[in-house]
Amino acid sequence: MASGTKHFLYNRREDWEDMGFIQGLSVGDGGLYLGNAREGTYISRSLDTLEKGTVWHRLRLESTLPDNARLELFVYCSDEDTVPFLGGSREKLDDWLEKADGKTREEFFHRYGQKNWDDPMDLTLYGLQGRYLWFCLFFHSYDGEAMQVHGIKLEFPRIAFIDYLPQVYRGADSRDSFLARFLSLFQSIYVDLEEDIDQMPARCDPAVTSPEFLRFLGEMLAVPQQGLWPEEKLRSLLKQAAGLYRIKGTRRALEQVVELYTGYAPRIVEQFEPASQPIWRQDQEALERLYGKRRQTFTVLMPGKAGGPEEYARLYQIIQSFKPVDAVCNLVFMNDELILGQHCYLGMNSILGRSRGLVLDGGAVPSAPYLAQSATGGRTNEQSAI
Repeated sequence: MASGTKHFLYNRREDWEDMGFIQGLSVGDGGLYLGNAREGTYISRSLDTLEKGTVWHRLRLESTLPDNARLELFVYCSDEDTVPFLGGSREKLDDWLEKADGKTREEFFHRYGQKNWDDPMDLTLYGLQGRYLWFCLFFHSYDGEAMQVHGIKLEFPRIAFIDYLPQVYRGADSRDSFLARFLSLFQSIYVDLEEDIDQMPARCDPAVTSPEFLRFLGEMLAVPQQGLWPEEKLRSLLKQAAGLYRIKGTRRALEQVVELYTGYAPRIVEQFEPASQPIWRQDQEALERLYGKRRQTFTVLMPGKAGGPEEYARLYQIIQSFKPVDAVCNLVFMNDELILGQHCYLGMNSILGRSRGLVLDGGAVPSAPYLAQSATGGRTNEQSAI
């Protein structure tokens, strides 16, 4: 870390579940959550620094609290992980907390907790010393409104700016002096800024950055229509953004963007391709209906399983933002029906089956064949049958 300290961090579902005791709260990827209930409690297991006499440095807590709610924090610190009981016996505090009921746990921290705060956010822990630390969070929602704790971070050992000043400023009680406490304000600001700077490479990596910063990266890279992109697909797009900008406006760029968004490789036909074939002069009207009249027109062919009307509209907007300005897009979602005069392509939405020889096995024809004489006569299954 930038400050030179170590830390314990709770910011994942597994952290809350494996490293503490939960009562009356829900836990998810966003942290601890108090829903319709009015009270809830979270008590941590022992946090072991592996060194006796550790002076704890700082606690930072991220939360979302409504106006008519209160979050209490209690902290208990000791060089021993056991506590004495009547009769002189000792028991590990973690084991005792696991067996005790919720009310007994709360009474322990109310009675023996060395520090307590209301609605904590950023605290110095200079008065706490010991190898082990336990913390307890009490959630109080007086109107039953939802409240949430997203994460908590405890730093150790204590590192103070006053330790870097000349000896004249560092007396026996210098760490508890007004100057030390005053410098700690600037130290907190400085360390936070330094940590933000250290984390910039990770924040600028589309694969690991937070969803909020991901949108900011999209704005920095001038990605158009980024609101249409789901998070995971936007991450993939931003990874390839530099390469796509080098070829923006080309067929290859459009093919890559469409495949990133839909998961299907498109077939792009530019109008001049069929227009340069001899068949164009033979059936120009029908082909113009399929591929357009202007040379700037291009047709994007997608399988019908690529989506419905909503997906069609979103994909069309994305193509519009990546195509050349004067080009005209004709987006087609093909169906699996073979209709002459429409977009039918071998290997894409139609196939030719193999012919098989007729085999007579001695069976009888189900019914006598007949042909009608009407305009639709002779069509199998309409007015003719076998």
